Amino acid sequence: MNPEADTTSDSETRSAEQGRAMEAEIPDLVRAAGWDSVGQLAENSCLGDPDPEQASRETHWTGASGRVGVSREDAESAAERIQDAAERRGWEHLKRGNTAPNSENLYAAAKGDLTLNVTYTSGTGRPGLSLQLSTECLEMPAGHTMIRSVLDPMYGSADPLYPNDDRSKFTNGEPKPLPGPSDGSPSAGH
Repeated sequence: MNPEADTTSDSETRSAEQGRAMEAEIPDLVRAAGWDSVGQLAENSCLGDPDPEQASRETHWTGASGRVGVSREDAESAAERIQDAAERRGWEHLKRGNTAPNSENLYAAAKGDLTLNVTYTSGTGRPGLSLQLSTECLEMPAGHTMIRSVLDPMYGSADPLYPNDDRSKFTNGEPKPLPGPSDGSPSAGH
């Protein structure tokens, strides 16, 4: 391999691998919760800058799904199912704690570069349960463009932060169906 011909940085390669890992993991975890779609699965800016060039200089992956109007009992049951599915797939249980007022982390785990949190929120409004996968922020080279999974409901939108989305696949934010279940092995989906 000619190193001069390789225009992909180590951080871009690592980010792409994280995105593929997240895309392989999230469907079975969402399905274990009893849900049928992903709410978000994309590389996001850690900087909060609206300018695509600046925003894409430091990124991380986020995958999420959740429901509102969930009772405490149903949330705990879903968290147990998510934990069972995660640990069958090789996730390592982490110490959990409260993440914010009126919010309790029911399960936390890690697998490689990915972190999983299952959080129950009560208090104002309707109680809810969320499942979130995330990675650490990575510095990216100039010219990097963020990407979004085809499972993300906003994939294909005209968002300038994601110029490489296939615009013909935009579903106007409607959730996309999950791919079929994997066998739970670490190499499933690859």
